[in-house]
Amino acid sequence: PPLGLEASFLRAFRRYPIIHHLISSIMAPINTIVVACLAATAAAFAPAEISFKISTSLNAKPIEKEIGVLPPVGFFDPLNLIKNGPYGSPEQNFYHYRGVEVKHGRIAMAATLGMLTQQNYHFQGYLSPSENLQFSDVPNGLAALDVVPLSGWVQIAVLIGAHEVIVKQREGKAPGDFGTGYFGVAMDDQSSKQLSSLNAEISNGRLAMLGILGMFASEIVHGRPLAEVSWI
Repeated sequence: PPLGLEASFLRAFRRYPIIHHLISSIMAPINTIVVACLAATAAAFAPAEISFKISTSLNAKPIEKEIGVLPPVGFFDPLNLIKNGPYGSPEQNFYHYRGVEVKHGRIAMAATLGMLTQQNYHFQGYLSPSENLQFSDVPNGLAALDVVPLSGWVQIAVLIGAHEVIVKQREGKAPGDFGTGYFGVAMDDQSSKQLSSLNAEISNGRLAMLGILGMFASEIVHGRPLAEVSWI
């Protein structure tokens, strides 16, 4: 496999045999579909040339005073990625990294809520009728990697890839603006309500990224998810 990714994944996830099957299956007849979708997913993070116009809001004030520069840390860029990044000018570097941060934050918030929900509730019915597997049979946390069928992970990969291809960032807008509003509610650009909501989203996303990584680390250490709150 290119770039030795299989060996790297197997070393990192050797406790979870499903990863081995997933990586091996990429070389199967479904190779073209899955790899294309995964490539579309990865394209969002690739150092491609930036041809869009930076929003006027980014040009209107210094990056050090942008949304997400919050106390007590303030502007935090110890590696000078904004100045020396591979995506062009400092504004273009900021635009890219902020878009990645917002995306990861949103995924982490969904994952955190998913972990908490899955610990207490399950969908009714069958996840895989052909394998007689119900939703209630799937454990919470990383243990689900060994239980969910390979076809389920393939569907997830295809869905992610399709989302990357179909749903696009709006040109000239703040990073993460896909035209869907804030929980479906449109806000005026640069209004106090919008700025407050965007700051809250970034702050919550950062906390969720730390939170979900902490949950995974705790599960590996204790052998079960959410061990610290199992007494509740």
